[in-house]
Amino acid sequence: KTAAGQPPHPLSHIAPAAAPPALTSRQAWAMLLTLASAFTLSQAFRTLAAIMGPPLAAQLALTPQQLGLWAAAFHFSFGVMQLAMGVSLDLYGVRRTILMAFPMAIAGALLSSQASSYAQLMVGQMLIGTGCAPAFLVCTVFISHHFSAQRFTAISGLIMSLSSIGVLATATPLAWLIEASDWRWGFGVLAGCAMLAWGAI
Repeated sequence: KTAAGQPPHPLSHIAPAAAPPALTSRQAWAMLLTLASAFTLSQAFRTLAAIMGPPLAAQLALTPQQLGLWAAAFHFSFGVMQLAMGVSLDLYGVRRTILMAFPMAIAGALLSSQASSYAQLMVGQMLIGTGCAPAFLVCTVFISHHFSAQRFTAISGLIMSLSSIGVLATATPLAWLIEASDWRWGFGVLAGCAMLAWGAI
């Protein structure tokens, strides 16, 4: 017991998380841009439903209601996992959190690329949403740790702007690829890009 006669707090023995290591400006920017690659792919996955709808409906005979639920599955799993990802960031830090989560997005994209039923598509979409959940969080936490508070808004805005590349990719190049080949290639290409981003991180 403590001097006041009260039992110690059950978590009092846990040491506080270590402070992030100091980085040079070049190192900080390189790491931030690498993290931003995962956020860019998260944006691509988020907007993928807009171009996937017609070919999915045609090949798998999906109704408009099913397509709507499938598109919403990403946002639902993404939102539900925000609290868990926030806790993970506190406990394990930026890099470990994204490295643990992002493989679920890769697995979801690979599963979706081979899906032959609506149930498989839904599972794949939920995995993608879960894996992408910490993508922007890790960027903002990294910025708060390694850049001055005065630059937080400007750099966060820059990362948001860069992530729009993912939206543009689904609007033109990926849409062209799906039209020229098959919707499965869309998921396959994004899965491959996500693997490269995960490996870089």
